[in-house]
Amino acid sequence: MPTTYSPSVPARGPLSAVVLADIAGGLAAARDLWQASVRHDPDGRKPVRLLATETYEVWVIGWTTGQHVRPHDHGRSAGALVVVEGMLTEVLPEPGACPVERVLGPGRVWRVPVGTVHDVVNRAPVPATSLHAYSPPLSSMTYYDPGTLAPVDTEAIPPTPPVLGAPAASYLLHPAQRWGRP
Repeated sequence: MPTTYSPSVPARGPLSAVVLADIAGGLAAARDLWQASVRHDPDGRKPVRLLATETYEVWVIGWTTGQHVRPHDHGRSAGALVVVEGMLTEVLPEPGACPVERVLGPGRVWRVPVGTVHDVVNRAPVPATSLHAYSPPLSSMTYYDPGTLAPVDTEAIPPTPPVLGAPAASYLLHPAQRWGRP
């Protein structure tokens, strides 16, 4: 029997990687919902929290040329990201070795398992935009020394109001609703 959504129903735990990727990919296709929230600021990235539930959240991030985060993890959260405009490079540092790099092009959803330490950078000559889904919602990010991968700093991520509304709206926008699945 399908479960009916109710804002009072507690979260059941983190979403699977497949569902998290479905959310990121589905929202990428719904550009009209989030396009006005993108900020390509040359003075620094300005992530915007689009959706938030007890189980997951989605952010949109604009990147100008040269912008990056620095080596970090997502605390106890798994992630999925999709580049919707431009190109980004994910840098996976390796202690004592050259980092592994992969170019993230538009449309493909990339999974970021819990515990992954990486950096993301825009090396392209044009701005890039990406959507990031996390489950559970981000509560902290730890930053690492790029050479040793020793933890340098842990930052608490305060909950901020999502720009697309209440948890009920997040549920209705969930890509699984396209196929009538709960």
